[in-house]
Amino acid sequence: MARRRDYSYISPCVKWTLFTFNFIFWVFGLLLMGIGLYGVVFTAQDLHGLKSVKIAYIVLTDLSGVMVALGSIIFVVSFAGCVGALRENLCLLKLYFWSLTIFLIAELLFAIACIIFPWKSREIIESVLSKRLIEDYRESQNTQNFVDFLQREFECCGITTDGYQDWNANEYFNCSDHSPSAEKCGVPASCCIRKNMTYLNPMCGYDVQKKKHHEVSEIINHNGCVTSIIQFLELNLYWAAGVIFGITLFQMYVTHQARSLMDQIALQRSRWEREMGMLGPHSHSQTRYHRLLSRTDTPYY
Repeated sequence: MARRRDYSYISPCVKWTLFTFNFIFWVFGLLLMGIGLYGVVFTAQDLHGLKSVKIAYIVLTDLSGVMVALGSIIFVVSFAGCVGALRENLCLLKLYFWSLTIFLIAELLFAIACIIFPWKSREIIESVLSKRLIEDYRESQNTQNFVDFLQREFECCGITTDGYQDWNANEYFNCSDHSPSAEKCGVPASCCIRKNMTYLNPMCGYDVQKKKHHEVSEIINHNGCVTSIIQFLELNLYWAAGVIFGITLFQMYVTHQARSLMDQIALQRSRWEREMGMLGPHSHSQTRYHRLLSRTDTPYY
């Protein structure tokens, strides 16, 4: 049986599945950018009076700045996948495919590094987080809220294995003899053990850095947050592994879908070029071919 001339190698199922997934992530990236920008504006207003360079550093490394950066990446990549699938555009689909491939490789390398060098990886993570979250705790309301959330939810204090002693690196909580702060040698109230859920003494963390571990165990949560988070993941290992596996599997699936759609478009294009070579310069079929190219669902090259 002769093949129909209007037959297409491009699968509508692959095309519209890829478009739907990426449209959802495109909207999510847009919302994330909007929320982040909203936070950036208020963070910049709170820092009014500081040097422009310091304001830029705090805003860019602040939680709202991270949200803007992450939202922008999701927005651009999902936009390429969404429009690339809808318009059957090979350039956009290639951008989408290679972006996802790079993300997968980076995630794989990070996982391998954590498995092969667990203590070194943990040391680097603790160093980066401690410098950003502890030292700049009072520089940004977003950072302060994020740290307080971590310390309350995971019942921890500080970031590294030094636990509550990490707060000596903050200018408001350090034990320097020249420190004028009323919170000198203390820790934030979010470190305190919540014996009464309706009332928390905001001064319960004062002067705890002068005390030994066994003396503060009834006052504050003295373990570092990285240690507490690792313990939480170990207690919920199957759930954590399932979530990570599900995210990775989804990334692999959409990457495969993008590669399949690219191959189908290339196959359809080669078929049209082959048919064009068999047509005369003024044939009726060639006119029909140009009409096909003008349709909105036809690939753009």
